[in-house]
Amino acid sequence: MVYFTPPDKNDSFTRIILDGDEYLFRFSYNYEGVCWTLGIYQSEEAPIVAGIKITPCFPVNWYFRQYIKLPKGVLGVMTQLDKIGRNDFIDGNAQFVYVTYDEFNEFVRSNE
Repeated sequence: MVYFTPPDKNDSFTRIILDGDEYLFRFSYNYEGVCWTLGIYQSEEAPIVAGIKITPCFPVNWYFRQYIKLPKGVLGVMTQLDKIGRNDFIDGNAQFVYVTYDEFNEFVRSNE
């Protein structure tokens, strides 16, 4: 698993290497919708997918990972919260995580 914390900004790009490929993750906080969103971009800031609402304990890329060029694993947020507020990543109440494809499959097999 790879854990990372979005920068303490309302809108930011973070360069991340997952499974040997480089991505730009755009974390944006939406004060109107009271939620974080994620965009995943190619290294030259061309969007692959954008505006995905980040919800607690549900894979962010679940519906997209098999159709477009995204990391094959699962992206999500680990937290005990029902909603992720503006400061919850920085305060340690929520943590963004990438679970590799192999780790995810091992977890599924062990829970069958």
